[in-house]
Formats: sequence, C-alpha cells, structure tokens
Amino acid sequence: MSTLNKRVCVGLLAALLWQPLFAQRLAGGGRNYAPRPDVYAVISVNADARTMQLRAADGRTGNVYVAAEVFDVSTLKPGDKIRVDFFVPDETNKGLRAASVWLEM
Repeated sequence: MSTLNKRVCVGLLAALLWQPLFAQRLAGGGRNYAPRPDVYAVISVNADARTMQLRAADGRTGNVYVAAEVFDVSTLKPGDKIRVDFFVPDETNKGLRAASVWLEM
C-alpha cells in the first residue's frame, strides 16, 4: 500500500473516532442543563396551573410544571418529599418541566 493511501486511511479513521466529540460540541457542548434527579421538598402546589414550587437540599427553589400524564399534583401538599427527574430545557420550553415524579416514603 502506498504511503499516500496509508495517510488517507489513518486520517479517515482519526476523523471517524473524533466525530462524536465534535458532534457534542456543536449541539450545546454535550452538557445536560436540566437539574439532576433528586429529592425535593414541596413548598406550594397550584393544581390549576399544574405547577409546584420545590426546594432543593441546598436551599435553591424553583417552580416546576408537571404534565397530567406525569403525576397528579393535587395529591401533594406542602412539606411532602418527592423525587423528580427533569426534561432538558429547550428553545420552546425554557422553564423546568418534570419528566417523572415519585413520592418519597
């Protein structure tokens, strides 16, 4: 095999191996900007708007939207402990949205 063919093959192989890293950089750096799934304390619940205000263990608070098919927020009351997993915010939904909610016992 000639030297030129070897260089082309090695270059192509290197480009294929680095492709996932470049793809992550182009799509927001490969970082997940959603809060980590964790246990949160319920501060308040607005069942009509399907939102709840939560407090994290470090004291941060935030309002979270919960879709009807995810959890029935009317069953929650202030002081409840829940485990929440979040959707990653995007251009159309910049607020916090719950992907799943579980009551902690």
